[in-house]
Parts: sequence; structure tokens; C-alpha cells
Amino acid sequence: MRKHDAEELVLADRLVNYSDAIVALAFLISSGLGLASADPDTRLSFTDVTTAMIVGNIIMGILFSALLVVLRRWELNLRDVDALHRKVRKYSRYIYIARHVVVWLTVGQTAGIMLLIN
Repeated sequence: MRKHDAEELVLADRLVNYSDAIVALAFLISSGLGLASADPDTRLSFTDVTTAMIVGNIIMGILFSALLVVLRRWELNLRDVDALHRKVRKYSRYIYIARHVVVWLTVGQTAGIMLLIN
């Protein structure tokens, strides 16, 4: 393996780590907002802006999903996708989809909580 190829794989692995960090950040932000809206004292302080907060949470989900798409494209561009074993490609795709599922489940759950309590 050439040094250039090894550097590309290291960078591709780093992009995967960034994707995981984005999912964790989306989960923490959205879950924190959901927990805050479930607390009666906190809920009273933002009842007037609930719709704006739901829209903002959805926009955040869209931005995080867009970042996941971009990072995935860059990762695949750095890797020799044709040389990857079929099973590796399959599970890599599953993990990519799972990242989006986690982002959108937390965004949807938080939006649902905020709608139900107001």
C-alpha cells in the first residue's frame, strides 16, 4: 500500500468519526430540548415559541442529515469502493442509514413531545 493510499484511508476513517459525532450531537441537542420541554417550569417559559422551536429542530435535523450525506460522499471518494468486500459495503451502508434513523427519530420524538404538551 502506498503512503498516499494509507493517508486517504486515515482521512476516510476520520470522516466516519465526524459522522458519528454529528449523530451524537444531534441526539444530545434534540433530546435535551425534549427533556426541557417535558419539565413544567421550563415548558412555561417557551410556550409562545414552541412552533419556532419545532421548526428549528427540524431544520437542525435537515442540516445534520445534509452533513452526513456530504461526509459519506467524501468517505466513499477516498476509499476504493470497488475493492471493498461486498459484506463491508453492505454493513457500511446499514450504518450510514442507521445514523440518519437516529437523527430523525430524536428530532421526531422531540417535535412530538413539544406538540403533545402544548
